[in-house]
Amino acid sequence: MALLPLALLCAATLGAAEPQLFEPEPFTSAQLRGTDPFEEAVEEPVRSEKWLRDISRRTKNHFKKILQPLQTPIVQEYQVLQILDGYVNYTMQLVANATGHDVVWNRTGRWLSEEEPRALKQDLPPRARYINRMLIYLNKEMDVVWNLKTMVDRKRWGVGNVITSSPYGPHGEHPERWRANGSFPLPKAAPNSTILLQDKKINLVLRVKADVEEYDNKYAQQLQADYESLVHNINDASQKISDLRGRLWKMEDFAQQFIVLPSGVWNKIDAN
Repeated sequence: MALLPLALLCAATLGAAEPQLFEPEPFTSAQLRGTDPFEEAVEEPVRSEKWLRDISRRTKNHFKKILQPLQTPIVQEYQVLQILDGYVNYTMQLVANATGHDVVWNRTGRWLSEEEPRALKQDLPPRARYINRMLIYLNKEMDVVWNLKTMVDRKRWGVGNVITSSPYGPHGEHPERWRANGSFPLPKAAPNSTILLQDKKINLVLRVKADVEEYDNKYAQQLQADYESLVHNINDASQKISDLRGRLWKMEDFAQQFIVLPSGVWNKIDAN
């Protein structure tokens, strides 16, 4: 089965009103057809040393079976973060309209993560290299998830910094002397998603359980460790995304308090 790019899967699934969490069948039958991009027409070298032997076909197929479903929770986490990104953008627009100044959250203006791409271990034997390719691909998609989570959190901090550093209200002067400059209009509509409703506590925390196996083969042991690390990464991200949603709810409340404050009156809000 071929793993599809994260952006392509998200584009296909975002047509629905809400991301469906905990899908029982992560891949459709159409995705099961076609050429596997991870396969290589490489003849297996003869290795006499037992610890250097390639993983068995059974082990390869087992890893393939447990790795393929992991793309679904990764895509789901990315979709939830896209909703949270729209939510924090809405809050930023409210504060910018109230203050007449843009909210500064990323002074560099660059994409946050510019890490070197993960290197493929070319010295691995064919079947181990095949599974390693899948792991690298899924870990790259997790990097995209973490990048978006960091961006949303930095926007939240940017809003909080504006609120905290403005103890005399959004304008810092008497409201009768303040005039909006029109550069920061109010957002047209608030984001609409059940994930954002505070009275409906939708659980965003995933509990992906790793399939724990013990191997004698050196390569299988390393692949198993990398697989378990990926599962831990997915679960950790979902917990942090759930926590981030709670913090965004609080920031929205801070913003609503802030934009109605009378200017020129000391009423400090510690939003950070």
